[in-house]
Amino acid sequence: MRETSSVVAFITVTSAVFTVGDNVVSGSDDRTVKVWDLKNMRSPIATIRTDSAVNRINVCVGQRIIALPHDNRQVRLFDMSGVRLARLPRSNRQGHRRMVCCTAWSEDHPICNLFTCGFDRQAIGWNINIPALLQEK
Repeated sequence: MRETSSVVAFITVTSAVFTVGDNVVSGSDDRTVKVWDLKNMRSPIATIRTDSAVNRINVCVGQRIIALPHDNRQVRLFDMSGVRLARLPRSNRQGHRRMVCCTAWSEDHPICNLFTCGFDRQAIGWNINIPALLQEK
């Protein structure tokens, strides 16, 4: 009799956010973000592959933009179909000096419409020009 062994790999989902309609966006430690349709959870609508683990994501519901905070101090913006729109600056004067742990959109704030928090004990407000960002796409 032949012995077989199987390995089951578990991926840690670090964040999940409900969006407009029946969509959910999830981020995980395997460096992927997936957009799901709740009516068909067998395969994602879009998969975004990144170079670093993804932390607590947030979605700008009105504009359908996903903000991804990363372990490597970066924050990237994608649309719901997985197209990369922008990367926020990361320098000594702007951005986080340590891991970015979460993002939050504030669609009503006139000056800062995206906020990020990091392990550097900073909360940073960003003014994202969403119409210009979507126009470049």
